[in-house]
Amino acid sequence: MSNASDSQTPPPASFRAGDPVVIIDRKGRKYLRILAEGKTFNLRGGLLSAGDLIGRLPGCRLQTSIGETITVHLAALDEYVLLMPRGATVIPPKDIAFIVHWGDIGPGHLVVEAGAGSGALTLGLLRAVGPEGKVISFEVREDFAGRALKNIAAWPEKLAGRLELRLGDVREGLAGLASVDRLALDVPEPWEVLPAATQALRPGAILIAYVPTIRQIDRLTLSLLDRPEFSPPEVAELICRPWVADRTRLRPYLVIPGHSGFILRARRVQPSQPNEPLLQQK
Repeated sequence: MSNASDSQTPPPASFRAGDPVVIIDRKGRKYLRILAEGKTFNLRGGLLSAGDLIGRLPGCRLQTSIGETITVHLAALDEYVLLMPRGATVIPPKDIAFIVHWGDIGPGHLVVEAGAGSGALTLGLLRAVGPEGKVISFEVREDFAGRALKNIAAWPEKLAGRLELRLGDVREGLAGLASVDRLALDVPEPWEVLPAATQALRPGAILIAYVPTIRQIDRLTLSLLDRPEFSPPEVAELICRPWVADRTRLRPYLVIPGHSGFILRARRVQPSQPNEPLLQQK
């Protein structure tokens, strides 16, 4: 028989300095803030001291300096990605989740990413590869790389140890790599990366590309179809329709976010050799 203390679940962790929190006001507006001793947050509904939050449990309600009631939660990763400071436009969470799943990115993988941008996709990749995996991210702009590193460091899971961020062109960086498991491209001209990707990706590896325009996805598709080292590409687009859900309304929002980007997947294959007989199905 186990002791009563053994069956007790640990109490939920209270807010600590350094935690990213989401503050929600009475109108549903969200504010991302990082808790720090002695810091005061200026919200539309008044002032709020970070010291009043540290030590409280997530989901707490309290009042601002002018009596407005707010609710405070520990930020979820999708909220953090949308509200964190950014240099480059971020890939939205709906697409990040699909990229990780469709790209079959998992624990222990070596993933190469280009470019890092503000670090949104990078965070999803770092979480997916686990402690034994690694993400090598290339970024040509130093200011974007700096912003990405700050955003990743501020996320409380401490994922930066799985990351190697390199300033430079991914085409040159791939030349020194081999047996890469996954390649995630968020660059303007991903078709130019294909020759280097052919050499760096192991057989069976997956290439995932994210591009916003139909001209880009068309050119990338045709470029892959011209390369026998890759399987025929698959292309998808995700549309998310949020709904208003309260006591009087249950309907889609009047303004629906539309297209964000096209996602392409292709596998690294071994091209057929001349005069090589194909296996015949009996």
